[in-house]
Amino acid sequence: MDRFIIVSLMLLILGSTLCEGGEAMCRQVTAAHTCASLDCPPFMYVEAYQNYPCDCFKIERLPHKTKEWYHIETSKGKYGYVLGDHCWASVPQCKK
Repeated sequence: MDRFIIVSLMLLILGSTLCEGGEAMCRQVTAAHTCASLDCPPFMYVEAYQNYPCDCFKIERLPHKTKEWYHIETSKGKYGYVLGDHCWASVPQCKK
């Protein structure tokens, strides 16, 4: 029982630490695109389980679903968008 509580608290702390302060983490290697759409070409790939500075997210509206795209700064100092299917961050929606 104590072990369950300790593990739960550790996961809670880890989860809040990884996404606090405008950072995105991707669960797998994924492409960073030049805009918030699959129609835009990818310009690089981001690594799995790495934190990337993230300031906001955009929503792409498709005919039968919506997709979230996170605006990140890559490790090479460039900005791009990663798909919310593979990445997550606790940030506000982009203003424009």
